[in-house]
Formats: sequence, C-alpha cells, structure tokens
Amino acid sequence: MTISILVCDDLPEERANLMQMLRLYERSHDVELDLEAAGDGAELLSLWRPRRWDIIFLDIYMPQIDGIEAARRLRRVDAECEIVFATTSQEHGMEGYELHAMDYLTKPFEQHDVDGVMDWFLRQRAEKRSELTVRTQAGEETIRTQDIRYIESRGHTCIIHTKKSEISVRGSIDELSTGLNAAFFRCHKSFLLNFAHVTGIEQRAFLMDGGDSVPISAANLSRSKSALLAYRTGMA
Repeated sequence: MTISILVCDDLPEERANLMQMLRLYERSHDVELDLEAAGDGAELLSLWRPRRWDIIFLDIYMPQIDGIEAARRLRRVDAECEIVFATTSQEHGMEGYELHAMDYLTKPFEQHDVDGVMDWFLRQRAEKRSELTVRTQAGEETIRTQDIRYIESRGHTCIIHTKKSEISVRGSIDELSTGLNAAFFRCHKSFLLNFAHVTGIEQRAFLMDGGDSVPISAANLSRSKSALLAYRTGMA
C-alpha cells in the first residue's frame, strides 16, 4: 500500500523533522510512503494535480499564501485529499472544521502524534473501501458505504440516501446496519447516518453536506454530540 503525502511548511527544519517522523512510521508499519515537500501555499497549489496526494500536512503561518488560504483554494478543486494542519496554534479551529481538516498537530509534536494521525487515516481508508449489497426492485445493487449519506426508515421500506440518488429497499435499518463501519451512527429510531457527510449540529438535527438535515431524538442528543466528537478526533 502506497500513501502519497505532501509536507508543506516554510521552515526547512520543520519539514525535515516531520518527514523523518513519517519515515519512522513507514519502517514500523506495513506501508509505503511517497513523500513530497513544499515551502508555502503557492508552491503547494502549483504542484497540485488530481489525486496526487492522499494527505497534506499543512502549516498555517507561511508567507505569500498561508495554510488556511491554500486549504480553501485546494478544497475548491479537491474534496478527497485529507488535510492535517501542523502548526503552532489551534486558534483557526473553526476554519479547519469548515475545510474538513482531518486533524491538527500542534508544534512541537512527538512521534506518537504523527503515528496517531497515520493510524486514523489507514482506518478511514479501510472503511471507505467497504461496500453494501442490497436487493431492490430492479435487482441486486452494490453501494460504496462512503457514498451513503444516511438511511431513512419509512414503514417496511428503507431509503438509502447516497451522494447521487435515493435507493429504496425492503427491510429494516437494523438489517442494513449489520456490517457497516464505525462512521455510521443511529441518531433516531428512523435514521442511521454517516458521520463522514455531517457538517455540524443545529439544535436537534445533524446538518448534512447535501444541505439537508437528519433529526436527532431527544434521548440521543447528548450521545449524538459525544459520538460526533469521538469520530472527529479519531476515538470512535
């Protein structure tokens, strides 16, 4: 397995330090890392090509184009690459959340911090590769679980809301949830959602990346907030 990584930092010693930690991770795990480096946001954007990197470790405080602006421009053309802010401060946490940053590393960080980020990425990659096979009126259909936004129960039918369509299947949420990964959460008796498509919580509903919302039952409100936090921080 090869993971393509860009380390973007304006300080050569910081780039070298992080790349050394990544090489140590590579040697201690069954992975191969393809590492590249950039000195600022402008160089990052000039190097970018579709599907070039799986992860970008991105400093925030850099000359010319800083990390936040670089991430903002990157997200206009690349929604898949994971972003990890590796910086001296977490004061830009809200921007990081809006830009779907995978994590923050606060300098000076240690080897176990980098290991934790990489372990989390590998778990997420394994989850994204999973599939769900269902039987519809048109026949058997296989859906990538990463494309499922949420599942809604309506009587004896479930509606699987994906990124591109809605698929109706006979059965219960309990039956469909068997084998789904830890990104899925039952927030309501009639709804099972994928945290990967959640953008936030507003009152008693999860806000989804398609602009719609999924209700949270009163009994599940506290647990829903804790579960989302656990998912975001890699504890799920």
